[in-house]
Amino acid sequence: MLNIFKHKNKIFKKINTLKHIKKEKLKRNYWIDLINPSNIEKIYIEKTFNQKIIKNLELLNIEYSARFFKDKNGLHIHSFFVEKNIEDYMNIYTVAFIIHKNKLYSLREKDLKIFKIYKHEIINKKTKYKNIYNLLIDLFEIKIEQLAYETEIISNDLENLTSIILKYQNNQKFNISISILSKKEDMTSKIRICLIDTKRAIKFLIRKINFNDIQKKISKEIITDIESLLTYNESLFQKINFLMQSAMGFLNIEQNSILKIFSIISVIFLPPTLISSIYGMNFKYMPELNWHYGYPITIAIMFLSGLIPYTYFKFKKWVLINKY
Repeated sequence: MLNIFKHKNKIFKKINTLKHIKKEKLKRNYWIDLINPSNIEKIYIEKTFNQKIIKNLELLNIEYSARFFKDKNGLHIHSFFVEKNIEDYMNIYTVAFIIHKNKLYSLREKDLKIFKIYKHEIINKKTKYKNIYNLLIDLFEIKIEQLAYETEIISNDLENLTSIILKYQNNQKFNISISILSKKEDMTSKIRICLIDTKRAIKFLIRKINFNDIQKKISKEIITDIESLLTYNESLFQKINFLMQSAMGFLNIEQNSILKIFSIISVIFLPPTLISSIYGMNFKYMPELNWHYGYPITIAIMFLSGLIPYTYFKFKKWVLINKY
């Protein structure tokens, strides 16, 4: 999919790429947005704007030198964006930006929500943009707002999980909360990756582009917001680890209690089992076999041999089961 927007008279307007683009003055500010483009669309952009478009496979390269660089084809930034899928799992997508000759090229494999929101905000509305850099700064600003929103959701969810886990009732709700906690840890990790990536991208822009005062101010404000979010993100990580350790601790305590019960039962029934084993042997000459009261005496001995260790364990308070 190919979308092209031109900036004219302080308004961004979507244009019919296949019919009217060659009639336009290419010196104007353009935003060329490519979503999983076909080879025909790439060739069209290369011929029309004389701009080389990267291959989709290059989006997967995560080396710093391959993600932030400047060459004859313009300024290149490969930035991470996050978006939830239908199952509410968060995925990371790479978006390639190229800035060259007053034009911003964006290439991605999926039509992300951030771009939909931004297009809705700028199309046919007056702006104060003097160059194409404002577009990229705005996209990063919306990206940080989205990450802050997702972080806030995670924080609220952790509050609910805290009440469930610390009360500890070994039921389906508790088991589900552990699964949700693992998902929140994964989301928090991906948000952190995107925050760090955006911070590096903006610093790269500040070094390579001669921003005006307003653009510098906005960029520094975004970096400040990122740093505060990173700090908050770290606190969420610590809380998630605390809840996870607490949940595992409760489960371990319960498992230890169950094992302790089995151990105590084994010890209690060991002496009676030994006695019954002795008198279960089929030797011909056993003095006790001819006792008139041998059977009830043996039963009594077996009962006492089990009662004595049970009484001792009870005295030591080893048979108490912790309840949470």
